[in-house]
Amino acid sequence: MTERAFSVTIDGETQVVHIRREGEEHLVRIGDSQERRARLDQVRGPLYALRLGERTIEVMLRRTGEETQMVVGGAACDAVVVDEARARLAKLAGASSVGTAKRELKAPMPGLVVKVLVQPGEATHKAQPLIVLQAMKMENELSLPHDGVVQHVGVEPGQTVEQGQVLVVLE
Repeated sequence: MTERAFSVTIDGETQVVHIRREGEEHLVRIGDSQERRARLDQVRGPLYALRLGERTIEVMLRRTGEETQMVVGGAACDAVVVDEARARLAKLAGASSVGTAKRELKAPMPGLVVKVLVQPGEATHKAQPLIVLQAMKMENELSLPHDGVVQHVGVEPGQTVEQGQVLVVLE
């Protein structure tokens, strides 16, 4: 069967989770660990029964976009789950990390800011151009792979930026 990989970030720590379907169950491997048999069955609403090997755990899941709120054994946490290929592309495109509460658009290369297409407080959608950056005589529209609200714009038209410089921060 085909294996899929996901980048999962919880409390700022990211792990790659590999999942392969085998009949009614899945084989799950986190990072370089051994595969474990797993099955997730919906009980009702957001309540699920997660079976890992011989152990069953009640889990509550609420998904909004890429973010998933989880309650496991009474402990709540927020996770961001992104297809691993998308996570690698986002990193190359300048996102500081996929899976943080605040998402940063960083300059992928040195250049000149031609246009700032958003302002603080503005809602944005995934892949929406946020900044136009001129580099190597080409204009590049820069975006992030998720929705958000602009918290901060750190540049203005005509400004020269360095690779890795934060251009826009979304919440």
